[in-house]
Amino acid sequence: MSIRGKTVLITGGADRLGRSIALELASRGAQVAINYRRSSAAAEETRRRAAGFGVRTICAQADVTDPAATAVMVHTVEERLGPIDHLVAAAGVFQRTPLDEVTQDAWDEMMRGNYETFRVPAAILAPAMRHRGGGSIVAFGDVAAVRPWSDYIPYCVAKSRVLHHARDLAVAFAPEVRINCVLPGPVLFPPDYPAEARRKEVDRTLLRRAGQPGDVARAVAFLLEGEYLTGVQLPVDGGRLLV
Repeated sequence: MSIRGKTVLITGGADRLGRSIALELASRGAQVAINYRRSSAAAEETRRRAAGFGVRTICAQADVTDPAATAVMVHTVEERLGPIDHLVAAAGVFQRTPLDEVTQDAWDEMMRGNYETFRVPAAILAPAMRHRGGGSIVAFGDVAAVRPWSDYIPYCVAKSRVLHHARDLAVAFAPEVRINCVLPGPVLFPPDYPAEARRKEVDRTLLRRAGQPGDVARAVAFLLEGEYLTGVQLPVDGGRLLV
């Protein structure tokens, strides 16, 4: 199933992995709507670069943990690009939170930023896709949802909820809507991630190297285009989960 000419909404699409995904999908002929919350300049740069592939592109501002704002954004995207065929729920946040320092606010932030950013847009778009007879969604998990990191427990729990919720939705919305999940490993570390911690994560992979944003972007494209794929949890981790 080619995504050429299809409309894809990418949450968190302004920069980092979201930008790589937007450019990969645009290079395959998809119309891309680049969602952002605050990074308007980055979103516009991504939109400009995606448009260079000759496809229609727009920026779409919304806090996708807010159902009302997300519904308005979806309406705006569909007015300009047509019905949304695919959702890539790439919006997320990452923060070190040692368990003895975790506050309720930290729990809430990780749940909003990593679980609600999938749950809310999926709750709006999956029924609409089923009503139209087809569509697909790619959620973002993390290898940390399977192999937890002791100093990132709220993040790990939030990503674990994504994995289970994506699988549940795959059952609930079959056969019309395919719902899959990608699990990145050590790819595109945050700028403030300590060098020693980076080295340890890379050394724990079978391939002994960090992944590239394009590795994840191509995996997302594979899941969107795979007609016989649903309920899949695809690690892009250099073999990290086997170590």
